[in-house]
Amino acid sequence: MFYLGVDGGGTKTAAVLTDETGRVVRTVKKGPGNIAIMDRGTLAQLIRNIVTELVKGGKSAHIRWATFAFAGAGRAAEKETVAALIQGAGIKDFSVMTDAEMLHYSVFGEAPGILVSAGTGSICLLRDRDGRYHQIGGWGYLLGDEGSGFYIGSRAMRNALRNLEEGKSPTPLTRELLAFYGIDRPEKLISIAYSSVNPSRLIASCARLVCELAESGEAEAAAIVDDAVNELLKLVKRAITFYGENGKKPYQISLTGGILKNNLFVKKKFQTKAQQLGFRFEYLEPEMEPAAAAVLFSVRKSGKEAPDSLIEALKTVKFS
Repeated sequence: MFYLGVDGGGTKTAAVLTDETGRVVRTVKKGPGNIAIMDRGTLAQLIRNIVTELVKGGKSAHIRWATFAFAGAGRAAEKETVAALIQGAGIKDFSVMTDAEMLHYSVFGEAPGILVSAGTGSICLLRDRDGRYHQIGGWGYLLGDEGSGFYIGSRAMRNALRNLEEGKSPTPLTRELLAFYGIDRPEKLISIAYSSVNPSRLIASCARLVCELAESGEAEAAAIVDDAVNELLKLVKRAITFYGENGKKPYQISLTGGILKNNLFVKKKFQTKAQQLGFRFEYLEPEMEPAAAAVLFSVRKSGKEAPDSLIEALKTVKFS
């Protein structure tokens, strides 16, 4: 019998299969798993491909419990769709969660805490003392994603286009932006953004460049990153109202996602600004990849206790 953990986000879908002895049997990485922008057929094929590749000739009925965490799976209708497709793949016992909830679980387990994730999109997720989740932000690039890679990238593009319409010469940031996308004029930013099959990902792809320029002292980039951090802190401030504590003890918080996790400059800026605002935070790091944590969640949902050997093995699972 096997346990399956799946974590699908805007960039990739990762999955881990383990057996009952605590051995990691296989892992697999697929394309994006944001069901908000996937049609039903594509999602069904993604689920089937994961199960087929991981079980390898075995039957999906041999999966004792599976946990599927997908971006965009927070509402009842989306959960029902995912559940029907999982059942169609032959899995009987499973859980459906959002990728943010699984990321939260990978850091805090069943304990309360504040998760701030800023990657292509952004979200702040709080689990309170009563075990309830409260989502702040995370409404996607059309309705939110404040402080995200998309936010940073779109600000840089808008600045370039605004300077163009005002007849100003390209700024250092604009010149670097054009070189990044391999174009020679700012107006071409419009074409590449609107012709992309995944505009949020394309626009967010330049965020790392903007952050690097901000770190080097480029004023325009620094102002954009500063605004992005301020937006993330606004999400946290709203989340704290649900926490159920008076702030005498430090709030446990985790900073995740490519913008905060992979860029020390932005992470330190967040921590500095949080301290200046009077927040008392204890910063925690995830103990394992979300897909690996999903396996642990599956074991516990099945009524079993995960052996120490499995927990240690799951901590070694890595996805690039």
